[in-house]
Amino acid sequence: MNLHKVWLGCKMLFLGTICGLSAKDGTIVAGLFTLVTSALHLIFESGNLHMYRLANYTKGNERVSFNQALHRYCLTSIGLVTGGLLAVVLLFLSIWKEVYWGIAGYIVWVIFFEMGQISLLIFFMPKDEQFPRTMSALESTGMALRCMIEVYWMIFLTRYALELYRFKKRADDTINVKQKGSQRLKFGSVVEMGV
Repeated sequence: MNLHKVWLGCKMLFLGTICGLSAKDGTIVAGLFTLVTSALHLIFESGNLHMYRLANYTKGNERVSFNQALHRYCLTSIGLVTGGLLAVVLLFLSIWKEVYWGIAGYIVWVIFFEMGQISLLIFFMPKDEQFPRTMSALESTGMALRCMIEVYWMIFLTRYALELYRFKKRADDTINVKQKGSQRLKFGSVVEMGV
């Protein structure tokens, strides 16, 4: 393995375009990706909720507790996904208004969202013989793939937030320099006039 090639690859990754996408374009595509996966996740969880709501409630404690656990799981997951949809809308507003703290907030939201989904799947997924094992395998596989792709999109999000931060910092510095410079000029012009 050639370390020079790895270094050049990392340099291109953080300084140039990645796969032909600039940082802003990648951030927009990351938002679209999250929008589509959130919509699909919402459809999936509402389908689970609807399918098991139609199931017969029997008087057995196991069946009722299973349905209650599944109901809590689906509603919590739907709540997280709805929050994700709101975060995507705020991301698009931040991109449009070029607000770096909005994009940084979205990065934090994605991290907490994925941690919440993982803990929800590990701790609160109903473990019962009535719940098909293929459903939990499907949920786990989908979440693992989504997490890997989110890590890829984090590169674009982080880069674009840093670009906006640096641009804002430079703009603030030039405004401060102009204000300080204009005060000196006014003071100098008063001295030159002999006042």
